[in-house]
Amino acid sequence: FQHYYITNNLRMKVLFLLISCFALSLAQYGDLEGNAFEVLEQSMAMGMEWVTSFIKENVLSEDGTSFNPMVNGMLVMVEPQICPVQSNQCSSGENWLFGCKCVKEFRALGDCKAKPCQLFRHYRESGPAALNSFLNSESYEERYQIIMKYVIDPISRALCECPGMIGASTNCARNYDGTLFTFTRMDRAQFDSVVEEIDWKALKTILHGWVKGGCGEKNGKDCVAELSDMFSISGRWLDNTFKGEDSCQSLIRLEEEFTVYMETAFSFNMTTDTVKSVANKFMDVYSDMQRKSLCDPSCAAEVMDSFYSCCVKHSIEVTLSKPMRKNYQKLFRNMWGLFSEEKVPNLNSAVNKYLAMMDLDGFCKDQTNVYGERNEECESLGA
Repeated sequence: FQHYYITNNLRMKVLFLLISCFALSLAQYGDLEGNAFEVLEQSMAMGMEWVTSFIKENVLSEDGTSFNPMVNGMLVMVEPQICPVQSNQCSSGENWLFGCKCVKEFRALGDCKAKPCQLFRHYRESGPAALNSFLNSESYEERYQIIMKYVIDPISRALCECPGMIGASTNCARNYDGTLFTFTRMDRAQFDSVVEEIDWKALKTILHGWVKGGCGEKNGKDCVAELSDMFSISGRWLDNTFKGEDSCQSLIRLEEEFTVYMETAFSFNMTTDTVKSVANKFMDVYSDMQRKSLCDPSCAAEVMDSFYSCCVKHSIEVTLSKPMRKNYQKLFRNMWGLFSEEKVPNLNSAVNKYLAMMDLDGFCKDQTNVYGERNEECESLGA
C-alpha cells in the first residue's frame, strides 16, 4: 500500500499505469483486435467479474452482511497476534505469527504501538459493508473512492501519524523469529534469501520519502485527502471514456495516441524483447499520450485544476528528489537478482524520459503555462 504515494503523484500516471497492466496482461493472447477502448472496457469488466465472484464465493457470507465462517475463523486466530496483551514479557508460543523481536519493535513505538491493532479492527468491522459497497458500485470513480476510503486512507493516515512503523516493520522482516513457517510447514529458505538480498537502508529511505511526500497540509489542504480524491477521480476518466463522452477528462480525445499505446503493448514479445527495449518503447508512446492529455491548450487548465494541487507538487518534489532517485536505483539493482539471472538492464534513457514528464511546467511549456503558474502560486504560499 505504501507504493500508493509514488503512483499517486500524478492522477494521470495512475490511470495510464493501470491501463498498462491490462494491456500487457492481454498482449500474450495475440494482436490487438477491435477498438482499443472496447478492448480496455472488456478487459476491465472481466477483471471486475472475477473480483466480484471471488468476494462472494470466498469472503462474504451468503447474505453478504458479514464475513463467511472461514474468514471469521482466520480473523479470530490472527487478532491476538496483531492486538497482543500488553506486557513486558513475550512468549514465542503466544506470539507465533510475528515473533517476539517484532513485538518488541512495536512496543518501543509508544502510543503508536496500537496502530496495527486499530487498523486490523477497522478492516474487520468495516470490511463487509465496504465490500458490499464495492460490489454494488456502478462506476469506476465510485469503486476507487471506496478503495481509498476503506483501504488506503487509513494506512496513509496511520503512517503519517506514526512513520516509526516503517522501521519497526522492516526490522520485523529482517529479524523474523516467529514460527509461521513451522506452523504452515513452509520452506523458510526462500524467505531468508530474499531478506538477505534486500538493501534495507535504501528501502527504508524510500518508504519514509513516500510518507513524507504524501502527508501534511499544503495551501490549507490535507494532502492525504487531496491525493485520495485525485486517485478516485481517475475512475471518472474511465467512466467518461466507456460512455463515449468526448471531453477533457476522457481518453477519447487522445484516441490516436491511446491506440498507438495499446498497439505497442500488444506488439511486445516477452520472450525475445529485452527489458531495456520494452521500457524505451513504452516511454516513447507513453510520453506522446501524456503530452496530449496534459498539455493540450484546450484542456490543460481543466486537467490541471482536477489534479495538480500544491500537495501533488510537494509529493513530486519529495519522492523524485536526487536522494530518492539514488535510492530507487540502488534498490532496483539490488533486487533485480531476485527476479532474473541476467545482467541488470540500463534503464537510464527510459527513466530520464519519465522524469522529464514529471516536470510538468517544462514538459508542457511549449503549449501552456498553467503548470508554471500553479508552481508560482504554491511557492508564494510557502507550499
